[in-house]
Parts: sequence; C-alpha cells; structure tokens
Amino acid sequence: MKNDELLKEKKISSELIYKGKIIDVYKDKVECPNGHISYRELIRHCKASCILAFNDKGNILLERQYRYPYDEVIYEFPAGKCDAGEDPKDTAVRELEEETGYHANNIEFLGVMYPSCAYTDEVIHLYVAKDLIKTKQHLDENEALMIEEVSLDKLKEMINEGKVVDAKTLCALTYYFCKNNK
Repeated sequence: MKNDELLKEKKISSELIYKGKIIDVYKDKVECPNGHISYRELIRHCKASCILAFNDKGNILLERQYRYPYDEVIYEFPAGKCDAGEDPKDTAVRELEEETGYHANNIEFLGVMYPSCAYTDEVIHLYVAKDLIKTKQHLDENEALMIEEVSLDKLKEMINEGKVVDAKTLCALTYYFCKNNK
C-alpha cells in the first residue's frame, strides 16, 4: 500500500518472557513512526485452520466446546492448530475428521483471518468442506466437545441471538457468504 512505510514500527530488541507449548510471549522494544520508543507485548502462535462443513443434508457441523478463558461453552466450527510443517489444508482435513468424525472429499480455501492483530501473530486459514463421508471421531486426550448439525437459517438465528460469538466461525461464514453472494 501507498505510504505504508510511514506507519511501520522498527523493532529494536525482543525478549522472550514465556515459552509455552502453544504460545510464546515476547516483550519487544520498538521505535514508533514519530521517533518515540515504546514496548509491545507479543504472543507468537502457530497457524491454524477452521472448517465450515456441510453434511449431505446441507446442514452445518457446529461444535459446542468449553473454553477456559471465558468459562463458558462456545459454539464454533471445527478447528485446530497446524502441526510443524503441516499445510493448513491438510490440517483442515485432519481436524475435521478428528473432531467430527467426517472426512471431506471436497475442501476449498475461503481466506485467512487475524484473530487479534493487536497482540498476536496467529493466522487462521478458513475452509469450506462438502461431500463428507462419515468415519470415526477421535478427539485429543483432553478434548471434549459435542457436535450439532444445524441449518443455515438456524445458524443465522443463533448468531442474531448472540449464541455464536466465536470470531473464526463468524469470519468463515462471512467469507462463505461473500464468495457465494448469499
């Protein structure tokens, strides 16, 4: 973009303050565009994939999963982090089958989203999956979730009622609508 260089901050130094299994937290010293020095706290996170999946009845697979930071059960599309070196499309196929027990014969890229660009570099790749074949669900050891099949109209109703608030889910659905003019 034109004049983007005028907006960029320059990293002076970076300090790792926490190394975790899924995230690493850094405190970076930066020079702002106005020449002032400031600090940025940054969460480094691996990439992930999210899947909007339609079954043979045209219903959408929706998960109910407890999310600790919010202390509530959240409705969301199947999703998961990419293993080291794994292509996000392969992650989407794998996570869909692990979490829902469906294998996708047709999976198409919708786009990417930045869940929270102010403090993390996480990128979620969004897909739509169709032509599903029932296999077997195989959740991770400490993963607990329930699958619901809902119509598109029901999902819209749930969104309007504030029952679906997960950003990746809303974003995947928005991409789907935009690409399909719905």
